[in-house]
Amino acid sequence: MVEGGAVEPEGLTRRIRNASRLLFLREPDGQLVGVGALKHPRSGYRDRVFAKARATVPSDRYRVELGWVVVAKSHQGRGLSARIIGELLALAKNENVFATTRLDDRAMRFASAHGFKPNGNCYPSGRGYNLVLYLHNAAPQSTSAHEPTINYHLSSWLPKKQEKLKNSSWRFRNDLA
Repeated sequence: MVEGGAVEPEGLTRRIRNASRLLFLREPDGQLVGVGALKHPRSGYRDRVFAKARATVPSDRYRVELGWVVVAKSHQGRGLSARIIGELLALAKNENVFATTRLDDRAMRFASAHGFKPNGNCYPSGRGYNLVLYLHNAAPQSTSAHEPTINYHLSSWLPKKQEKLKNSSWRFRNDLA
């Protein structure tokens, strides 16, 4: 996540512990090639993000944040970000989800295929680039039958219980237990 520029290293351990879901995409040999997370950020953080973006909806309608979607450079261009996002949204069940990303970030192009829409205006991150707020309204998610089978393992860290993923072409493991 640090190498991919998704997060600053300061406080990363705490943030990882506070994530509600972490997904790790690995090759069959175990090499980590992608990661993504669902987070339940504090209301103050959500309020600040929505205010900076001048969002058209209140932040309390979007309590779940999609973040840290990163795929190794050597594996980009294969649709893996879209698959990570799709699996995370399936885990979010029927919750509204928000995400922020750099104005030029390719990952949110894939997210738009999953129903994310930009909201408000881009705003300065304070780190030299602009951010955009994206919103996804809850709706039942299903994996499309036309998606190709990808030979990768998907590991997930769930703080309370392990759940099975719907797509059998992805193997679910609780590697961090």
